[in-house]
Amino acid sequence: MIKFSLIISIYAKESPIFLRQCLDSISAQTAKPDELIIVKDGPLTEELETVLIKYANTEAMQIPTINIIALPENVTQGPARAEGVKAAKYEWIAIMDSDDVCRPDRFAKQLKMIENDPELTLIGGQIGEFADDPAQTVATRTVPLSHEEIAEYAKKRNPLNQMTVILKRDSALNAGNYKYFPWFEDYDLWTRMIKGGAVCANHPDILTDARVGSGMYGRRRGTSYIRSEWRMQKQLKGLGFIGLAGFVRNVIVRIPARLLPAKLLAALYRTFAR
Repeated sequence: MIKFSLIISIYAKESPIFLRQCLDSISAQTAKPDELIIVKDGPLTEELETVLIKYANTEAMQIPTINIIALPENVTQGPARAEGVKAAKYEWIAIMDSDDVCRPDRFAKQLKMIENDPELTLIGGQIGEFADDPAQTVATRTVPLSHEEIAEYAKKRNPLNQMTVILKRDSALNAGNYKYFPWFEDYDLWTRMIKGGAVCANHPDILTDARVGSGMYGRRRGTSYIRSEWRMQKQLKGLGFIGLAGFVRNVIVRIPARLLPAKLLAALYRTFAR
């Protein structure tokens, strides 16, 4: 059986209720991780610490090893996940957000993909989106399945759903690991891994239910997001994913939308990006 680590990063503004739901979904997996790495991205609230005390032990989670990494200050998701990748014991590393919920067979399905195709190094899947109840899917985000389709899709959009990914540790480290890249730390890493030779696939099924809301779209707008979007497009061009024409097309299509009001941006996502 393939052994793997699971990384979750947590910071102070996250919800203890959402964290409990996340950890419950991990303990309910038909194929559990062999190591759970929880990266505390800076000091946490007392409520979050209480959840960790209750859940983050091998007996409660039925996971052989639980490693808690406490960072002295908030460094954001990219650098926090990078610490988890460096600390991981196993060749395969799964990624999950602390406010999302895994389907019970998520890891079993991904491990089966690895067994069937040893060439794979970067694997994701589809997500269902929910507002309050994980059982009530309000939308889905579908990404392409084959390596060729994923590499082509990456020219315009993020080709893997971050909260579904399982990757090979060495492939991520050789590509430079996660970096500080607000809102794009996952897309950034996938493109570098693909250019470095990573072989990708997405499972056709929904593997994770992701929490969404109007606040999420509000964070995907404004000048800070535009700066990161511009940087991502420059990276796609620098890596050779796109040429000048592709760069201009992406900038024209993607950047003006980030100046729209959050409700209108959310409507565009629901209409065109799902």
